[in-house]
Amino acid sequence: MVILVDPTPRQTAIGEDKHNMKSIIIIGSGAAAALMVRQLLKTGDCQITMFEAGPDFTRGYRKWLDFLMRENNLYEKFWDDPRVENEHFGLRGSRLFMKGGTTNHWGGLTPRFKPEDFELKSRTGFGADWSINYDDLAPYYAKAEILMGITGDSNNDDPPRYGAKYPFPPTSFTLGDMLIIDALKSLDISYGHMSIARNGDRCITTGTCNYCPMNARYTALYDLEQLQIEYGNKLTLKTESPVTKIRMDGKKSARGVNFLNLKTGALESMEAEDVIVCSGTIESTKLLLVSANQDWPDGIGNDSGHVGRHLMGHPVMFAFGVRPGNPDKIHQELGFDSLISRHFDSPEYQPKGKMWFSGSVSSPSSLERQILSNVSRADMNAKMISEMAISLGGEMEQFEHTENRVSLGSGTTRHGLPTTKIEVGVHEINLKTQREHVQTFVKILKTAGCKEDSIETGALNPDGAHASGTCRMSISDADGVVNTNLQVHGTDNLYVCSNAVFPSIAAANPTLTLGALAIRLSEYISKK
Repeated sequence: MVILVDPTPRQTAIGEDKHNMKSIIIIGSGAAAALMVRQLLKTGDCQITMFEAGPDFTRGYRKWLDFLMRENNLYEKFWDDPRVENEHFGLRGSRLFMKGGTTNHWGGLTPRFKPEDFELKSRTGFGADWSINYDDLAPYYAKAEILMGITGDSNNDDPPRYGAKYPFPPTSFTLGDMLIIDALKSLDISYGHMSIARNGDRCITTGTCNYCPMNARYTALYDLEQLQIEYGNKLTLKTESPVTKIRMDGKKSARGVNFLNLKTGALESMEAEDVIVCSGTIESTKLLLVSANQDWPDGIGNDSGHVGRHLMGHPVMFAFGVRPGNPDKIHQELGFDSLISRHFDSPEYQPKGKMWFSGSVSSPSSLERQILSNVSRADMNAKMISEMAISLGGEMEQFEHTENRVSLGSGTTRHGLPTTKIEVGVHEINLKTQREHVQTFVKILKTAGCKEDSIETGALNPDGAHASGTCRMSISDADGVVNTNLQVHGTDNLYVCSNAVFPSIAAANPTLTLGALAIRLSEYISKK
């Protein structure tokens, strides 16, 4: 056991002139942090300081043009710097260290978890049950859907909506979707509209959703820009300021944080009445571990050894095929999927790994690349009417393995944070189910008219984008790290609000569920 000690930092105070305001520190600037800030500032008289390890980022039309016309990867320079990779769980490229966090390049897919997802242990024997249930979270799901500007089918009651309406109607199915839908119908596989954070008032479907020029796809970056304008000096965002340690007053009370000012190289500190860790699963875990002290010798919240354990993610699988003939010149119309099937995201499939999938139809040769390569209109037209490509892709639930763990690596990243060490085991049942799901994709593609010899399949390991479980929620500190209010067991004012608190990951993307938890936590803190 090693206790890492920061040198004596230069100390500053938060809200020195705001005597009647509650002082709050939030670590991270992603979706959870932004949604929480919005609710805290709306409902309470507080002064908030946010810390982001990465730099600020200014959006602009020129960046969008470079992204579109030159195929520039706008975000590569903000990628994680883990130094240590794992063959079964990757980090590089999956997380962004910048203002707004990983929502700057996310797909915006926002399905709810289902009621059975909160009862994995009871239903299957794997993992752990949540200490809250679907009904506890349902009203906060509805609030998150409004704040994130989500489009969806309000009439689809699986999972139950209890009358809640999406703020925007669902995206209509495309002509390409209809080809996939015909195949699903013939195979008796259910489907529906994808829910996606794409603000219907602003979205003009440019097809470049990873860098939306209209700020229609929800990003914490845009949300924070608006909050800074709206609330002025009640909100301070410190970029290039990685938090290196949580400072404790004894075992129960968080006093504040130490942080590294990357602009000056100085180590500084700040105090507050509440400290909320919203820095994602990997960094939230490492921060608790690196903050070990004489009262918490193995890391804050880690007396029972659960900090860093139970790592989970989403294995991804896909299949691609070519269908002869495309007289209607069908091509992918949108920059996001409008069709989703949760047929295999059901209690029946939970014991072996639930899964959702989507699909798209396009020309096998990218129209954008053909245009940039000066391919003639006649040649492009001939290619398009000759064939079409149908792609299917999905994510499945991963069961935690006893070996799964995140711990501190040796050395530091370019942000001055500890490197990441990941140990992962793989359940054979997950591997078997993944192969079964891939064969389902193949069957759908054949039914949709794809030539058998054109079909290709593949799978990707989980990565940091959906990493979960390492500071899991529990009733007792013997079984996890935070309680039902996301408060670190045994502390009065230290919280974790990231995917790390998920006791199980389900099949659905995690961001909406995290947003609901963030709103729920902000309500709890405002009432304290």
